[in-house]
Amino acid sequence: MEGTQIITNGGLNVGLRLLSNGRATHLVVVLHHPSKEHRVFALEGKYLQLIINELERLGLEKERVQVILAPIDGHPITLKEARFVVSKLSQDGVRSAILLSEGFHTRRSFAVYSHEGGRVGLSVMPYPYFIGYKRDSWWREAQGINEFLIEFFKLTYYLLHGYIPIKSLWYS
Repeated sequence: MEGTQIITNGGLNVGLRLLSNGRATHLVVVLHHPSKEHRVFALEGKYLQLIINELERLGLEKERVQVILAPIDGHPITLKEARFVVSKLSQDGVRSAILLSEGFHTRRSFAVYSHEGGRVGLSVMPYPYFIGYKRDSWWREAQGINEFLIEFFKLTYYLLHGYIPIKSLWYS
């Protein structure tokens, strides 16, 4: 499950459903670990343990969850995150993963994760979730239109700068 400095209830609930219906065996939560100046005040060093404690309280065994703090110290953020996470998963012997990501960010995130994963034999399957707007009517919501446009330009930026090849945009 891809997060930022935080994870949302909506995304976490989707991840827990994947576990409960057997589509996934483990939940890996990815959090950004930015430079000290950009960290969340009063939660530094505590948020990771709060997440683990809460997941255990919800009944998730400690062995089925892993939280990865991906160091983020500049751009491109999604690429740096993916390189770090894919390396860690590869070291842990993971060969396939479901990428749980929010909305229109999923296309770019999937392209980056699948491209980086392909280098180490990690197969990635995208699994988008939509919280602030609906998948089938996003164009009727300001948030849906806004996120679509932002992610379209970010995806174009990644393609033009060679961070991802065009072929990595499609799941095969």
